[in-house]
Amino acid sequence: MHIYPWQADSAQRLLSLRAQLPHAILLHGRAGLGKYQLAQVFAKWLLCEQRGAGAAAAACGTCPSCHWFELGSHPDVHILQPGAMDDADDAGSERKKSEWISVEQVRHAIDFLQLSSHRNGLRIVLLNPAEAMNAAAANALLKTLEEPPANSLLLLVSHQPSRLLPTILSRCHQLRINLPDTAQALDWLSAQGVSDAQLCLGLAAGSPLLATTFADEEYQVRRRAFVTDLLDAAQTPVLAMAERYAKLPVADYSQLLQWLQQWMHDMQSMKLAGKVYYHQDFSEQLRNLAMRVKLSPLLKLQQRLQQARAVVAHPLNVQMVLEDILLEYTSAF
Repeated sequence: MHIYPWQADSAQRLLSLRAQLPHAILLHGRAGLGKYQLAQVFAKWLLCEQRGAGAAAAACGTCPSCHWFELGSHPDVHILQPGAMDDADDAGSERKKSEWISVEQVRHAIDFLQLSSHRNGLRIVLLNPAEAMNAAAANALLKTLEEPPANSLLLLVSHQPSRLLPTILSRCHQLRINLPDTAQALDWLSAQGVSDAQLCLGLAAGSPLLATTFADEEYQVRRRAFVTDLLDAAQTPVLAMAERYAKLPVADYSQLLQWLQQWMHDMQSMKLAGKVYYHQDFSEQLRNLAMRVKLSPLLKLQQRLQQARAVVAHPLNVQMVLEDILLEYTSAF
């Protein structure tokens, strides 16, 4: 378990909190920056029985505490996350796991914090991602943040802190994990063997870990096929295209909307600043399209896409939504 190169400053800021440890710390920033791994490294260091200090600050990796942590069985650590992020169910189980953190899970974590420590007096709850709590769960956590048990630490990770209750935010020591500069991110991606690192980093909006998932060839084939359909939309029957894509799973439908949002963003950016951020391998095509369209319909379509993304998990009629969006897209030209 290690920190990533772009986390060095953040790690030092975390280590500096040890002298006066807050009862709750929120690590936040874009997805794909390794925030949860950084939280784990910090938790392991706090519990290590032979940890280094100063410039050599690190968990020893050999004491009983480090051993338990690596095995995922430390008695003073509780992981709080949606069931869908847990390991696979036992063989034969087909129970669908929740995408949310329930109030029952939070109450169980609170009970854990009330217990006596097994080793060095500190009990830690790792909550990831914090915005996955439903309303009841968030309110239950708030009560603990207002009156935290002694020798306890809540380590929260969030990709979207704006979705958290303001009262939760105000009771956490907040640490923002920033994007690495482009050169550092590209160097790291190249070291991981990622081809087309520049393209993948652009698609990931600068998040290196997310960029590694976009290096998958199958992903790139599907993306390029969809973008090609967008380029040919004026000559392709839109209703037939919508019907074809409506048969995909909901996760793929969400991906289509994201690609389309990025496509529209690139077109606006090309029109206003002559630059493409996401679909960099289609820069010339985007330049040609940007010359043919006015800005107002692009902005209107972006709003429509935001509305569609907001209810992407529960679309009433995927085909109808896609038909409306694609018809509006082609009419812009």
